[in-house]
Amino acid sequence: NVYNPKQGLDSLVITPISQASAKQRAGRAGRTGPGKCYRLYTESAYRNEMSPTTIPEIQRINLGTTTLNMKAMGINDLLSFDFMDPPSPQALISAMEQLYSLGALDEEGLLTKLGRKMADFPLDPPLSKMLLASVDLGCSDEILTIIAMIQTGNIFYRPREKQAQADQKRAKFFQPEGDHLTLLAVYEAWKAKNFSGPWCFENFVQSRSLRRAQDVRKQLLTIMDRYDFDELASFSS
Repeated sequence: NVYNPKQGLDSLVITPISQASAKQRAGRAGRTGPGKCYRLYTESAYRNEMSPTTIPEIQRINLGTTTLNMKAMGINDLLSFDFMDPPSPQALISAMEQLYSLGALDEEGLLTKLGRKMADFPLDPPLSKMLLASVDLGCSDEILTIIAMIQTGNIFYRPREKQAQADQKRAKFFQPEGDHLTLLAVYEAWKAKNFSGPWCFENFVQSRSLRRAQDVRKQLLTIMDRYDFDELASFSS
């Protein structure tokens, strides 16, 4: 997974593994007993096409959350910070520009009150800003659910022998406004059935994903309760 700060997009890039990764994978073959490792590449590719070590994650990801957390810790001069594996200045600047546009940083690059609240949430900055903004808009209940559902990945499954049936069930949840409201509709329907496991099976929905969304939602609600928002007083699971 690689983040492009110019485009502001994450993308999955096909790239050769590193020599360190190759050694680590080979080690798995003899971890619990004698084993063999069959390499699907030539020795020449290993020596000439693979870098010695894997590119550190901090040099590949969106640094918005990292930057926000460092600012919340009181580390303001990020460009001269002594990182073990320094990310590119462009990636740091892009992250700070995003945080400024969200209102988490002021014009001097210092953390705002909103930014400090955003840093309390284990979410990407746009999502934490959305959650806090939803309080003023009176839709925190729905936004909590949508964010929790986003974190779980794909919630539908489509077995090969029942594809048409699965598509029919999925179509019942479809919302023309977009995928976010479709996810909300699934969770609300599951909630109306008292969080039933058999209901998930009947509707080709992964119950494990929904339970994880429920756990994430509870955790976010616990964090929001620290601020004593009146709008959250009546929220349930």
